[in-house]
Amino acid sequence: SWPEGWACATGSGLMLLCPPDWLALFGTKTRCALSVPREVLCTKLKLGFPATTFQDIQRGVTSAVNIMHSSLQQGKFDTKGIESTDEAKQSFLVTLNNVEVCSENIMTLKKTLESDCAKLLSQGFGGEQAEAKIDSCLADMAAVSNKFRDLLQEGLGELNSTAVKPQVKPWINLFLSVSHNIEEEEFNDYEANDPWVQQFIINLEQQMAEFKAGLSPVIYDSLSSLTTSLIAIELEKVVLKSTFSRLGGLQFDKELRSLIAYLTTVTTWTIRDKFARLSQMATILNLERVTEILDYWGPNSGPLTWRLTPAEVRQVLALRIDFRSEDIKRLRL
Repeated sequence: SWPEGWACATGSGLMLLCPPDWLALFGTKTRCALSVPREVLCTKLKLGFPATTFQDIQRGVTSAVNIMHSSLQQGKFDTKGIESTDEAKQSFLVTLNNVEVCSENIMTLKKTLESDCAKLLSQGFGGEQAEAKIDSCLADMAAVSNKFRDLLQEGLGELNSTAVKPQVKPWINLFLSVSHNIEEEEFNDYEANDPWVQQFIINLEQQMAEFKAGLSPVIYDSLSSLTTSLIAIELEKVVLKSTFSRLGGLQFDKELRSLIAYLTTVTTWTIRDKFARLSQMATILNLERVTEILDYWGPNSGPLTWRLTPAEVRQVLALRIDFRSEDIKRLRL
């Protein structure tokens, strides 16, 4: 049986058994932490992160064009759609912050209750039955916290795929419009007037500033990590569609180093692993001759762990216009 006077604090289907003075201290806090309906936050996140009217026009969405036509016919530009879109954006970001706070607060509450329960149980309150039920309750709290954490990851994935990727991918694709089959004159010109990476960094910084202002530091850092992974994946795709001269390979190496240096400043996550494949591709594209790859491969690799397969190494070597396919095929990798 429970000690006389013990009461229950409940929320979201969970029950905490507390002594009277303990309930006064933690009962209200427990209800607040656990009564936030996960379904409400989930519903808000499922609405998605909306694109602005101007982004819709850029993507050729018919509805946005209709808005513009309607505004012109009325003799003024209707900002109502933009304002409501801005509100929806802000609501999405605030919801992400709320989900994170819910998860963290529940775990903080769990640790506090766990410590206080241990003290009470050590004094003989409740017995084994009480201890078992309290352990079950605390485990449920951890499960609820994890559900909020999973919801946060879903929301971040939605934000990355609907707001970040549609912008970042076209900026990366502009790499294909810049020739890397260049001679010394073009290389010197690129050095004086960067053709791609600096503008890409500016565009990315402007886009991420909106999220940095609206998200908690922890969530923004996680979003930056997702964005970094996206950049690495998409950049690898366009590199494999390009061709390079020796100086073009050197130009790509400079561009990659500039990009990595910038991304290192915007996230606390390590990005070395994310760009390991691209860095190795840059090394290959900088070789003076095909057989030089053997100085870095197999027993000569030293501490380097190759992320590219032998087939992929040959594929990258083939991007160099001055490397003969016969020499590449003869390599023993």
